[in-house]
Amino acid sequence: MFIKKKLTSKKESEKQFEFDIFKMEQNNKDDDQLLKIGQAKVSYNFISQDGSLRSGYGFKEFTSPISEENLDDEHEFAVRGNEVSKIWKLKWYDKNSDRDCNYLFYYNDENYVCFDNIFKPRTSPFFVQTNFTSLPYITNYRYDKQDAILLSGKDGNTMVISGAGWTKESEAQGIISCCDHYGKLFAITASARGTLVYTDSDFINWDDTHTSDLDFTDERGDLNKIISFNDYLYIFRDFGITQVSVYSNNETFAISHMYKASEYIQPNTIVEFGDNIYFMEGDKLKVFNGSSVKDVPIKCLDLIKGQDARYMSAECFDGKYFLACRANFDDGEKIGCENSESGFKNNLLLVYDIENKQVDLLRGVDVRQMLALTNNLKSKLVVCFYNDNKGKIGQLVKNGSVFGQRYANLWKSGKLDFDMPGQRKRIKSFLIYSLSDCKVTLTSEEGEKNFFVKGGSEVQKISANLAGNTFGIEIAGLGEDDDYISNFVVTVSK
Repeated sequence: MFIKKKLTSKKESEKQFEFDIFKMEQNNKDDDQLLKIGQAKVSYNFISQDGSLRSGYGFKEFTSPISEENLDDEHEFAVRGNEVSKIWKLKWYDKNSDRDCNYLFYYNDENYVCFDNIFKPRTSPFFVQTNFTSLPYITNYRYDKQDAILLSGKDGNTMVISGAGWTKESEAQGIISCCDHYGKLFAITASARGTLVYTDSDFINWDDTHTSDLDFTDERGDLNKIISFNDYLYIFRDFGITQVSVYSNNETFAISHMYKASEYIQPNTIVEFGDNIYFMEGDKLKVFNGSSVKDVPIKCLDLIKGQDARYMSAECFDGKYFLACRANFDDGEKIGCENSESGFKNNLLLVYDIENKQVDLLRGVDVRQMLALTNNLKSKLVVCFYNDNKGKIGQLVKNGSVFGQRYANLWKSGKLDFDMPGQRKRIKSFLIYSLSDCKVTLTSEEGEKNFFVKGGSEVQKISANLAGNTFGIEIAGLGEDDDYISNFVVTVSK
C-alpha cells in the first residue's frame, strides 16, 4: 500500500524595521556597519527634527515690513552694488520720533556703507561713501552714549556711524574687536595683535597719551576677539581663552588663562548665546560657560576635516548654531555652488539645534556671513554670500529652495544587516508615506533597485524583493512641492 508522504515547508520568518526615526543624528564618523537602523550616514537638504524628512533650509531675498503697524506686509530690501561683503545691524533711539530705529547696514563693492530702516518704505538705500580701499574692520561700538558702528581700515582711516547715518571720521589704529567694560574701552588692533589696548576716553580721539595696554605674549597666540561676559572680559586668542578681571577704581587687572586649545580657534565662529559662548576649534564645536570648555559632539563634522577653514563663519538664531563651512562629501556629486567654474569658499551650512542636539545640513550654498536680525517686532536670519549670489542679501527659509532653485536632497543609510549578521535575507517590501514624489534606492552586494514613488495622501506599500547580506537605503525628493516623508517601514525575510 502506497502512503503519500506529507511535505512540510519551512515557515518564512519576517521582521519589520521602522525608519520613522529620521531625527537620529547622522554619523559619517563611524564605520557604516556600526550605524543603527534608521540612522543616516549622511543627510542633506532635508530637515528631520520631528522624525520625518521635510523640505530643507533655503534662502530668498530679504524682505522687511514697511510699517511697524503692519508687520505682515513685507517688501524687498533694496540692495546697491554687485557684491555685499559685510552686513551688520544698528539699533538706536530717535529723539524726534520718540522710538527705537532698527537699521540694516552693508558694505558693497563700491566701498559704500549702505543702510536703511527695516520698518520704513524704501526704493533705494541710503549710503555713505568711504575712503577705504578694501573691506575695513567693522565692529559694534559705543560712542557718545549711544550704539554705533566703528569701521577702521588697515591704513588708520577710521569712521564712526551712528543714528540716521551720522558719521565722524578720524585716524586711529585698525581696530578688529572692541567693547565697553566697567567704564573703559578695550580694543585689539591689527598692528599689535598680542596687546590689549584700553582707554578711559574714546578710540577715535586716542593717541599714546590717552591709552594703556596689557601685553599677552605667550603660547596662546594672537588676540582675536573681546567679549564682555558674566562681569568679566574674555579674550579669544589663536589657541586659548584669557579672562581679565577689571577693578574700576584703579588700573589693576587680574588675568587668568582659562583654556588652552590644541587647535586654532576660528575667530568668525565665536558666538555668544544665552549663558554660553560657542566656537569652532579646528573641526570641533566647543562651548564655553565662563569657567570651562566642553566638546559638543557632532559626528557629521568629519565632513569638514582637512578642508580650508579660513572662510568659516557662524551665528546663533532661533536656538540654533549656524555654521558656514567647506565640506568634502566625497560622493562625486555637485550641488549648487559646487558647480561653479570659479570654485567656492563654503558649500555647507550646518544647523545645530542647541537644545535638541539635532543636526541638519544645507549643501550647495556659499554663505559668507550671517546676522541674527532680532528685535521686539520681527526676527530673521539675514545672510550675504560669495559666488553667484554675492550681490544679494538673503533670509533663511524652510522650503528647500535657494532663490527659487530647489537643490537635490538625500538621506542615506549605513550598511544594514537588520540584526542578522552573516545571513542571506531579502527586503520583501517597504511602506512609505510621502506627500510629494520621491525615489527610494535599495542596494546590496547582489544588485540595486530604484523605486519611484508618486506622492499621495496615504501610506503606500511597495514590493521590493532584493536579496543580500547587507543593504543600503537612499531616499531622495523628486517633486517641486514641499517634501514630507515619513512612516518608512522595511519588511525583511530570511
